[in-house]
Amino acid sequence: MAPKVPLTPFDCNHSKTVFSLDHTHTVPDELPMTPKGVMDAWLPRLQAVAVVTALLSGTEAQLLGALPDRPSDPTPSDTALRFFAYSGLLLNLGATLSTILLLIAVASLPTTARQIYVSCSHSYPRKIFHGHASHVSELNRRLMEGHGETYILRAFGIARGWSFMLRHCIACFIGGCLCAFVHISLYVWIMESRLVAAILMPAVFFSFVPPFVAFMFYMNSPSCRDCKEERQLGFARV
Repeated sequence: MAPKVPLTPFDCNHSKTVFSLDHTHTVPDELPMTPKGVMDAWLPRLQAVAVVTALLSGTEAQLLGALPDRPSDPTPSDTALRFFAYSGLLLNLGATLSTILLLIAVASLPTTARQIYVSCSHSYPRKIFHGHASHVSELNRRLMEGHGETYILRAFGIARGWSFMLRHCIACFIGGCLCAFVHISLYVWIMESRLVAAILMPAVFFSFVPPFVAFMFYMNSPSCRDCKEERQLGFARV
């Protein structure tokens, strides 16, 4: 079982008072430790993806400028080369755009949490700040069930399109990388000798396939062998 994630209330020393017609709210200026840690963890991730996708977009644009003139009777290899070149450029641009929107959503989390705190008396920011143990326990329970960082971000007011934009970013990033590697491989086959192209193909395979396989199947944390054996014994007894 995963350890409980500690949730600390807002720091009352960093707060300001907002007056309304019938209520007085002490609005926190800072996020609790757990959502702030999630926000701080996402910022460098998204910044790294934005830099890489922008770099790949620039590389694809340069390679597109180096393409030979389109022949009157294009061969299948020339058509495939241009298809993967334009696809790689567009997908990487799409990933960059999604990453920028995700960065804006994460950077706006403190502001949206304060807005939810003031406008909604049933929100997690209001309940956790006032020390409602049931909401803290509920949030911890959701984390232990595997909802993870997305649930914390949603609880504190992340943009509604967060999950959609994140999936779009990942899909465009993987697709853009794949198209970029295929584009470079086809370019080498067309422009270089067969010997040079054949020598470079293992390098292309080794540079793309292992990271792709690791991303698809090995990015989760390792499981505990003792817990696995205990579960197997429990199933055997049943």
